[in-house]
Amino acid sequence: MKKSGRGPRPKTKPGAGETEAVSGVHILRWAHGGDGVAVPETGPLAGTIVFVPESVPGDVVDVRLQERKERWARGRIARVVTPSPERVAPPCELQGRCGGCPWMAGTPAAQARSREAILRGELGKRLGAALADTHVALRESPRQLGYRLRVRMGFEVAGGRVTLGFRGKKSHALVDVGHCAIADPAIDAALPAVREVLAARFAGGARAGRVTLLAGDAVTSSARAVAGWIEPEGGEGFGFGPSEVRVAFGRFSQVLSPRAFAQANAEVTGQILDVVEAWAREARVGHEEAMAVELFAGGGTLTMALWAAGWRVTAYEVDGTARAAFETTREAQGVPVERGSWHAADLFIGPPWPVPERPHLVVLDPPREGAKDVIGWVAASAAAEVLYVSCDLATGLRDVATLVQAGFRLDDVVGFDMFPHSGHQEVIFRLRRVG
Repeated sequence: MKKSGRGPRPKTKPGAGETEAVSGVHILRWAHGGDGVAVPETGPLAGTIVFVPESVPGDVVDVRLQERKERWARGRIARVVTPSPERVAPPCELQGRCGGCPWMAGTPAAQARSREAILRGELGKRLGAALADTHVALRESPRQLGYRLRVRMGFEVAGGRVTLGFRGKKSHALVDVGHCAIADPAIDAALPAVREVLAARFAGGARAGRVTLLAGDAVTSSARAVAGWIEPEGGEGFGFGPSEVRVAFGRFSQVLSPRAFAQANAEVTGQILDVVEAWAREARVGHEEAMAVELFAGGGTLTMALWAAGWRVTAYEVDGTARAAFETTREAQGVPVERGSWHAADLFIGPPWPVPERPHLVVLDPPREGAKDVIGWVAASAAAEVLYVSCDLATGLRDVATLVQAGFRLDDVVGFDMFPHSGHQEVIFRLRRVG
């Protein structure tokens, strides 16, 4: 990526509620939410964790404080004294306004170091001595731009004008998007047609809502296509383009509708499936007829890796509409019914129902809330191994700590760069029961 060549900013006057600037603050890394992190060794902020939005690791900045607590503070850049050598020109003109890519002003190497620091730091805080023999690895996204095959955007139609885009940084206001640098090129190309549909559908009125777009190959050909689902507030949803597309996740593929959940980064999802398959094969050694229970199975994305590893799978999912995608996936994989049963179960109120057989392996892929309502069942089950896929590091570590306390050993952790230019990472934990 090309360096920005951006010079130091001019000094600015204090705003309301701000103090005078603190000079020479060195930015060490990014926090998960996108702010730069500094811990000054001297001066009035010595030992304090300071969060600085719009900074890049390696920047030296003067900071004007906006908030001060006992152990941390937050401020804005008053002046960039020395720009970081890893500061780059963001390849998207909306980056400063849109809240989606807070790390885009830094190199991929700087982003990777911050992701690793966050992962190792949170592991240490939550698990401490339990990590003595744990292997930790990170996988980067093969692409930094044009990787996102699924996007969700807001829309507003008023006075004949269509606004289609993402919520602004720390704001509910929509930032109109004509081009998104991280979206799959097919989605980018489809945005004008989506605007035309919205303008025609809601002509002469005012309406707001949400649009979900999913890029893949047409089901009947290899042509690139975009399937969409438009949900106006207070009205019935309707489709845009084909009802389904075929999405490739590495060597696996699924036919999905935009209403079904799909991971946004297909190549990274392929990496995850490869790891799940490899670990599941190892877990199956000596247990040729064993059964795996999969919780929060969705439409069967992870299930494909379990089938490839030879497991019989009993799957449970909160969203009953995912059954069709699961069964379509099972049939496409050539898996007989007896090796892949699916059950709708509210996993947010308790254990899976109907109660599964005694599993040797349990696989979980919960939403951001984690799996606190079923993790006790997992701990008490006969499972010798657990694979936990987490999209939220805090809730994932909370649940993993419960398993460690129940007698499991955390053998492996792998973090995946699911959303480049942000602190979000998908994490897989492999745990084995001790004794």
